[in-house]
Amino acid sequence: MREIVTLQVGSFANFVGSHFWNFQDELLGLAEDPNSDPVFKNQSLNMDVLYRSGETHQGTVTYTPRLVSVDLQGSLGSMSTRGTLYDESSSASSNIYTWGGNVTTQVAEPHKKNLFLQSLYEEEQVNLLTLGNGVNAGGKSCRGEIHDSDKVESLENGVQYWTDFSKVHYHPQSLYELSGLWVDPQKFDNYGIGRESLSAGLQGEEVSERLRFFVEECDHIQGFQFIVDDSGGFSPLAVDVLESIADEYTNAPVLLYAVRGPGSSMDPRSQKQRVSRKLHDAVSFSKLSSLCKLIVPVGLPSLSTSKKSCTS
Repeated sequence: MREIVTLQVGSFANFVGSHFWNFQDELLGLAEDPNSDPVFKNQSLNMDVLYRSGETHQGTVTYTPRLVSVDLQGSLGSMSTRGTLYDESSSASSNIYTWGGNVTTQVAEPHKKNLFLQSLYEEEQVNLLTLGNGVNAGGKSCRGEIHDSDKVESLENGVQYWTDFSKVHYHPQSLYELSGLWVDPQKFDNYGIGRESLSAGLQGEEVSERLRFFVEECDHIQGFQFIVDDSGGFSPLAVDVLESIADEYTNAPVLLYAVRGPGSSMDPRSQKQRVSRKLHDAVSFSKLSSLCKLIVPVGLPSLSTSKKSCTS
């Protein structure tokens, strides 16, 4: 089999990637539904190209994307960096034997799941109960039915993180947060700042190590699907990973999607910001395009009126 490994680097890239994986999850559901159109049961549609089979320590069979996702620390919302299927409670002891004084622990309140994620979780619990007891539970929630209109409203008005509408379970090696970046996320917006912020750390090596985990279990890798938010400081990290791919997997092609959020289409206020933006675009495109077989810019409809799109 010829597998594909997917990478998502940057905040907007993860929003785009979340929609992509939700769509794949819908295809999986339609393929298993006996009442769906036979076209979804086509044997030529092999989801193993994008997904991997695994097993938790408890023996539960898993089917998760062959994915490495990179974002800033605190970007996962209510989701753990270990995902959901493999999430294990910490058993670490709080005893500190080298200190005889008092110890206080500061714990932040975890982010709560929105109504959409709550409904998915409760539906899974009902399905597990049904399978375990062999009784049809009727699909009712344990805490009362959550109406579709309420779920839609929560998605329209309450989404802060890309995980707020993600239906997919992820492997513990998939979700990586960049820690130790002492920079305002709003100022993490150009190639130079990204390079300077990442130069002192080992983030590129850690991402490559996670990537290696998925590649080494492939029978014959077909290539890499790379989604990167190239409008800011994530570009140099993407370049580091692409250079690592070029060194280690010489014959594996890379298809790169360059995505940009709504803020990237706004004109900078000052001359200095405009010059900085143009320099970033030139350096980022030059570096990224030299390390992939094909680069596909993906933007919002508002970007279609820009001069670049008219002259390309």
